[in-house]
Amino acid sequence: LRFRGFNQGAAVFARGEGMWFQNQECYFACTSGGRKKLGQIFRYIPSPYEGTQREQEQPGTLELFLEPDNSALVRWADNLTVAPWGDLIVCEDNPSPYLLGVTHDGRLYKLGRNVGFESELTGCVFSPSGHTLFVNVQQAGLTIAIQGPWEGEASLGP
Repeated sequence: LRFRGFNQGAAVFARGEGMWFQNQECYFACTSGGRKKLGQIFRYIPSPYEGTQREQEQPGTLELFLEPDNSALVRWADNLTVAPWGDLIVCEDNPSPYLLGVTHDGRLYKLGRNVGFESELTGCVFSPSGHTLFVNVQQAGLTIAIQGPWEGEASLGP
């Protein structure tokens, strides 16, 4: 059935994991997707008529937002959230993972790296005030609180 669907134009999503909806956009990660199996991030913008009979008048759009071709950029994007300034914040799923930022136009930057444990980062989310980013270290069973204030990716350096 999946091959028939693909042959008729359906998208294929490999190992779907992280998802976040904010500002009328839904981002989701496919951890092992893409030609090089380094992961993909998709963005879905729903129709203003989503779920109604009028949806065909103005359908939602699905786009491939990010697909790295180099593991030095992103390796196995997993859990994600949207920062108060609008960038996507992404946890990698590998033994030495980075916490990455992705601007709305697809530019990548590194926020931090897990060097204390051989474990993926998970469940990133900002506090309601937007001043604290919480990130979990899965195998260690830890939650790390990273304090702001955040000024957006431009203040975080190259």
